[in-house]
Amino acid sequence: DLREFSNAPLRAGKGSQYEGGIRVPCIVRWPGVVRPGEVNRTPVHVVDWLPTLLEVAGARTPADHQVDGDSLVPLLRGGTLVPRPLYWYLPFYELRWGDTPCAIVRRGDWKLIEYFGDWIDPQGRYVAGHRRELFNLSDDIGETTNLADRQPQKATELAKALYAWMKSIPV
Repeated sequence: DLREFSNAPLRAGKGSQYEGGIRVPCIVRWPGVVRPGEVNRTPVHVVDWLPTLLEVAGARTPADHQVDGDSLVPLLRGGTLVPRPLYWYLPFYELRWGDTPCAIVRRGDWKLIEYFGDWIDPQGRYVAGHRRELFNLSDDIGETTNLADRQPQKATELAKALYAWMKSIPV
């Protein structure tokens, strides 16, 4: 039960499926392009860095290589990105924190976490079986209220998108 950090008001910490584990600051210095002190709250993903760096370097992605992310250059130049869902796949067990395999989709302010098997509850108890969590981050940045049972249509809609994304990933 050792707590070495606090990401309040975000839930959990580094490596977790909650915002405290996947929402991290991104600091960019690009003189003449990115204005000093500029703050942008557009969610981006680590997979966006490959296409960004390729574009900055004037390089192209090899034709036989699939790139998952989008270039952040328009955003860095003061523009916007086309809204898109973001996906994570965390296929591991982390016993120290009670994490079990899951995948995540974030679309706008909605975030769904799909657990693929047994899990550990907040009190550290082992629970057998599948579980789904749904949060509206604009209303609940700390992910304290699971809306999956109250909003089953939204949970199902996001789960379908998540499974379609997972099936699209080459093995």
